Amino acid sequence: MRNITAIIMLPLLMAFTGANAQQPEKWSLKDCIDYAKENNLSIKQQSLNTEYQQNNYEQKKLDRIPSVNGNVGYQVSFGRVPDDTSYEIVNQTTQFGRFDLGASVPIIQGFSLQNQIKRDKANWQASRKELEAAKNDLALNITSLYLQVLFDKELLDVAREQFSVAEEQVENTQKLVDAGRVAEGNLLEIKSQAAREALTVTQMRNNLSLSLLSLAQALDLEETQGFDIVVPEIPELNQNVLTPPAELFNQAVEIMPQIEASEYNLESDRFALKAAKGQLYPSLNLDAGWNTTVSKKESTVNFDFAQSFSDNSTEYIGLSLRIPLFNGMATRNNVKNSKLSIQSAEHELNKEKQTLRKEIQQAYADAQASFQKYTSAGTAVDSYKESLRYTEKKYAVGLVSPVDYSVARTDYLKAQSDFLQSKYEYVLRTKVLDFYTGAPLVLE
Repeated sequence: MRNITAIIMLPLLMAFTGANAQQPEKWSLKDCIDYAKENNLSIKQQSLNTEYQQNNYEQKKLDRIPSVNGNVGYQVSFGRVPDDTSYEIVNQTTQFGRFDLGASVPIIQGFSLQNQIKRDKANWQASRKELEAAKNDLALNITSLYLQVLFDKELLDVAREQFSVAEEQVENTQKLVDAGRVAEGNLLEIKSQAAREALTVTQMRNNLSLSLLSLAQALDLEETQGFDIVVPEIPELNQNVLTPPAELFNQAVEIMPQIEASEYNLESDRFALKAAKGQLYPSLNLDAGWNTTVSKKESTVNFDFAQSFSDNSTEYIGLSLRIPLFNGMATRNNVKNSKLSIQSAEHELNKEKQTLRKEIQQAYADAQASFQKYTSAGTAVDSYKESLRYTEKKYAVGLVSPVDYSVARTDYLKAQSDFLQSKYEYVLRTKVLDFYTGAPLVLE
């Protein structure tokens, strides 16, 4: 019987051990950002657009080399044609073949092609910078969600600590009731408080689960069960000497990819204008080629295909000059539209700089305000903690009611929540300011 039980229990024990051995992977902030940049669908789509722009640029460069094309044609005609021997007009079938090979080289195009190449190169560079900007936005979003998880983790720890204290208070009150020092109603009030603390733990645990889910979904993970993050050691926060917004803007405007993308778009439109103006001038091409024809009538005897192929072959070389005279004013309107595009691109660049300046000013103000909030919240925590300690002593000797004790505990928990929120808010604001200087998003 014992052997049978052992046989049954062994697979269960092995499965249980294996499940415990597979601890869920914990992700650092760098892991999250790297994974998101690699797997985010919007980033992948933007990467495809960058490759598309690169292909356009590479193709435009190849347009400078000669184009070579060959043609082969074959046809059969039926009707009256001269006979090769009698020279009479007779009805017969004629087979006709044509072979030609031609090449064309652009020589002068009003520098239109060269400017089109430069335009497409600028478009490619702009697309690369737009991809980089999209990755930066994604990294900032991931960082914000990561800090939210850290906040919820600490808040859950606080709630658990408060619940543990509440359970101890229930035990102490039970002893006071048993000793006849306090009324039994006090015990019921403390038990209610402990129940509320337990509910708070549940709520904080749910909040943590939701914030972890939000982060996992931002990473586009297919499986979110067991997802967790690394809790870094965040040193004591001090008010850093923040770089003034004007100085920070001067640094950021030189390195932020959204600004560089707008500058490349403006450069592209300027080259597009030059290319459009080039269409107003004559273009000159060098053409060269070879062709031959072979025909065979039904009455022809001893037909020599190779000889006919050779006898009818010709070569040619020449220049073709295209002079634009009138095309419905399309070229001149293209020039006008290109000038408008340049003005639009200039406005877009200025708008991007204006947006960046406002973002930096707001981030600077938020960082200052969040540190002041963090300092005030820390002072409030110390104050409420001391008040709670004093209230606990008074409650132990029956000098305050359970309601007053419950209020003191609630105030202390609220103060801790505000402190943690201001802490991670300040961390995020400083990371954003550092980000504008080109610093990586890491937590130390």
